[in-house]
Order: sequence, then C-alpha cells, then structure tokens
Amino acid sequence: IITVLVVATGHLRDVPKALSRQVLVRSLFDVISTFLFITALFHLPLPNVTAVLQAVPLVVTVMAAAFLGEAVGWRRLSAILVGFAGVLLIVKPGSDGFNNYIWLALAAVFTVAIRDLATRKLNLTVPSIVVAFTNSICVMLGGLVWAMFEGFHPITIEQTGWIGLGSVFLVGGYLFTVMSLRGTEVAYTAPFRYTLIIYALILGYVVFGDVPDEWSMIGIMLIVGSGLFTLYREQRLKKRIGFGKRPVR
Repeated sequence: IITVLVVATGHLRDVPKALSRQVLVRSLFDVISTFLFITALFHLPLPNVTAVLQAVPLVVTVMAAAFLGEAVGWRRLSAILVGFAGVLLIVKPGSDGFNNYIWLALAAVFTVAIRDLATRKLNLTVPSIVVAFTNSICVMLGGLVWAMFEGFHPITIEQTGWIGLGSVFLVGGYLFTVMSLRGTEVAYTAPFRYTLIIYALILGYVVFGDVPDEWSMIGIMLIVGSGLFTLYREQRLKKRIGFGKRPVR
C-alpha cells in the first residue's frame, strides 16, 4: 500500500534519501518496538499494554532534557515520578497476577521514545511518505527474520482479512505519526496519545472482555494526569536550558 502511495505522490525519486542514517536509525527502533509491543499484546490485556505505553511522553521528556538540552523543572520531574508510580500500579511487580511479558511492554516504552526523538531530528527534505516506506520495509524484513525462528503457519481467509484491515490502519499510523512529530514540540502532539487509552478500554472490553482492576485504573489515571501536566508545563515554559544546569519553575 505504501509503495503505491510513494509512486502515486511522485516521491519515487526521493526513495534514496531513505538511506540516511537518521531515517535508518528511526526505522531500526520502530522495528524493535513493533515486535516488543506485538509479543506483549499477545499475552497481556489490551488496556494494560496501552496504558503502560502512555508513559512514552514522560520518557521522551526526560530524554529530551538529557540529550537535547530541553528545560525540565522540578514540577515536571515530580509529575514524571508520579507517572512512573502509575506504571508500577499497572505492572504490579511481585504480585500473584504479575506477568513477565510486561517487561516487553516496558522495553517498548523506551524504544518508542527513542523513535519519537529520532523522528523530531529527521531532515525535513526527506518526505514523510518515504520515511513511512522505509519503516514498512524494515519491519517486513524484521518479520522475515523473525519467521525463521518462529516458523510459519498457514492462515485462513478470515485471518487474512483481519491482517489486511490492520495493514490499512497501520499505513495511516505510519504516515500520521511521522507527519505530526516532524519539526514540532512534543507538547503539541503528545496529548493526543492519551486518547488511545479510551479506545483501548472500550475495545478491550467489547472485543476481548478485558476489565482492568481497581489498582490498574488508578495507575492509568496517574499516568494520564502526570502526562498531561508535564505537557502543560512544556507549553508554558519556552526557555531552553541544559539538563541539570538550574531548575525551571
């Protein structure tokens, strides 16, 4: 689908730009995060995995401060700690209901955060459709390598239809993610990420019958609340200082 879009939009001549280090690094981390997320999703409730991934903006904020010199004050650092406390309420380490696959979801948080930071640093001369095209090629190659170890099993017509429908939404996800993150502040785009929890809760209940327990719901609210507060502070603070140089109110 993406190949057709590349040709139809006249960007076939721009495909060689995909070989730039920035584009390939972004695609690498997206491949890693894709397989981490899918594997975790097979073994965990949809709302729980989705909620853990909502910690991505918090991790991005910390990484942007540490590596890009963006300002982070004590208020936002406190909110980030609250958000991570929410993650722990969902993960419940040491409890009877703890599932080791949650570590894959946590690992996906960091790989997605690195991917998002890499997207922001992409050269604007590389069209978004070319970035999405490179991403899909790399994920496909990763799938081929994965299949060598996991094996291949025939799929039914119904399963093929679901995969095809998922592919259509995935193409939109590739394009819209790249287009929204390039050359913009995280504060302007990240709040929309939290709407995913609403969709996940509804779909998880309607399709799979998943209902988060009380502690997980509290954790979800802590993550969303801390994330929105962090992004609110980022919008208000315009100064750019190095991480740890001095506090920002």
